[in-house]
Amino acid sequence: MKIKAVIFDIEDTLYDSSLQMRMARLNAIRAMKDAGLPIDLEAGYKMLEEIVEEYGPHHTKHFDKLLERLGLEWNPRVIAAGVVAYRETSQVYLKPFPDTIPTLIKLRDLGYKLGVIAEGRSVKEWQKLIQLGVDHIFHSVLISEDLGTEEMNVDQFYEGTNRLNVKPEEAIYVSNKPNKGILYANRAGLITVRIRRGDSLAEEPKVPEARAKHTIDNLPEILDILDALNR
Repeated sequence: MKIKAVIFDIEDTLYDSSLQMRMARLNAIRAMKDAGLPIDLEAGYKMLEEIVEEYGPHHTKHFDKLLERLGLEWNPRVIAAGVVAYRETSQVYLKPFPDTIPTLIKLRDLGYKLGVIAEGRSVKEWQKLIQLGVDHIFHSVLISEDLGTEEMNVDQFYEGTNRLNVKPEEAIYVSNKPNKGILYANRAGLITVRIRRGDSLAEEPKVPEARAKHTIDNLPEILDILDALNR
């Protein structure tokens, strides 16, 4: 069956989200420390990472939780310093991988429908796509919040392929996350491609369904996979 669509995750697939998050959190702690937070930089960073892991990346009160965990009173100046530093650093590192835009343009030139299926909050993920300069390239963008949840699920892939007017088996899904995007895309019947990038580089599939059909190290390799599948 001919492949008609290529669908992408966002974080660590289109840009280096892992580096962005590490630097943003580190600079946030540094700014909070300068504003009066009584903690060592390395210890503060480690504690913030633990809080993000516990409450999830979409929680909006990570810095408040940090003060609570340290047994400190709520301090708007310290929290604001962290927020400003975090946002400014995030902007600096929100850049597409060098191979992202050339690959997307090549795929469109070859006639493939392009889509995004990602988890998270819709406005936040659209902001990333716009700032990456790729929002206009995709034919369809479906964020999990569009379907009433911030977590990815199988239904999102059925809906995503439906919006592109293709069958699941006519679409490739590219993601770095074996136990999230790859898992649900496999369950929906898409052809999965794991790109080994970011903090999930060494992550092992927890169940057989989380194992991708193909593995690549950079986006242009998708072209070789498509050529082989369509041949």
